[in-house]
Amino acid sequence: ETTEETVQFLQRLFDDAGSKEIQSTIGVNYDTCHLAVEFEEATDAFQKLKAANIRVSKIHLSSALRIKISDSAPTQLSPYIEPRYLHQVIAKDDTGNITRYKDLDLALNQFSKTNQHDEWRIHYHVPLFMSPEPPLLDTRDHVIDTIQLLKSNKIDCQHLEMETYTWDVLPSEIKPNSVIDQIAKEYEWVLKQF
Repeated sequence: ETTEETVQFLQRLFDDAGSKEIQSTIGVNYDTCHLAVEFEEATDAFQKLKAANIRVSKIHLSSALRIKISDSAPTQLSPYIEPRYLHQVIAKDDTGNITRYKDLDLALNQFSKTNQHDEWRIHYHVPLFMSPEPPLLDTRDHVIDTIQLLKSNKIDCQHLEMETYTWDVLPSEIKPNSVIDQIAKEYEWVLKQF
């Protein structure tokens, strides 16, 4: 789930293998959406991977849905409930306590019990080139921070992949007429960042 867990797992794997060769062969796929949902910062995550001598073999550029919690959250988020994909929710309160939900509908079903949280981050891929309408937000800042680290050569990775795959399940008000046009806009947005 987290960079720390990834480091621990791979260090155990490398130690058990007893060979330095495996460390140059196996790398991690850094998923900007997933780690932003985990409330991680790109700079911290990449520093942990580098300190552990873990290679970043691919970077998924994708943005998650997020919201500062208010009474309107269920109304704002309900259009994003859909059965095809799991949309894990991580809720964080002002003291840093985390609550995890397997899917958005489960989190919303418990909203009255969980509205003490300040922010929810939802593993629901939203377009990179278009932020949702407030009060909904996204985690595009994590993508931008990752790209800045790439541009400054603080990350050694040349395999990037745009991972927005929710085109056909986006709510009707932001659902694209043409997926081809939307993918082209994703490319344009990413290229503009470089």
